[in-house]
Amino acid sequence: MSGYGKVMGGIGYANQAKAAIRPARRVRKVKQMKLTLKQRFRNWLNSDLEDPDVPQLVSESNHLESDGMRLQIYKASGGYVVETRTYDRVKDRSHNTMHVITEDQDLGDALGKIVMMEALRG
Repeated sequence: MSGYGKVMGGIGYANQAKAAIRPARRVRKVKQMKLTLKQRFRNWLNSDLEDPDVPQLVSESNHLESDGMRLQIYKASGGYVVETRTYDRVKDRSHNTMHVITEDQDLGDALGKIVMMEALRG
């Protein structure tokens, strides 16, 4: 029986059981900081986004619902040629117009006038 007490490298059975049991660690309670008015307001606004009954304001498509105008600018000898395209959904018609900008005109001002004329026309 004298060899029975020398189990596990000289630690007796009773001592080994004490070494395996450790006291439970104390868990610190972390005090949560009070939210500022700004943080509470932001949380309140964001909570509506997660509610399935609230309609979403963000469009999930990659394009806008309104009909747009397309511009294509071609470099030509002596200036530029600008082609505008618009589509009318009601009449199911596509309207194309061509404009010429000479070298002596400012390109930015001329494009602004073209866009304004086409917007007023539509």
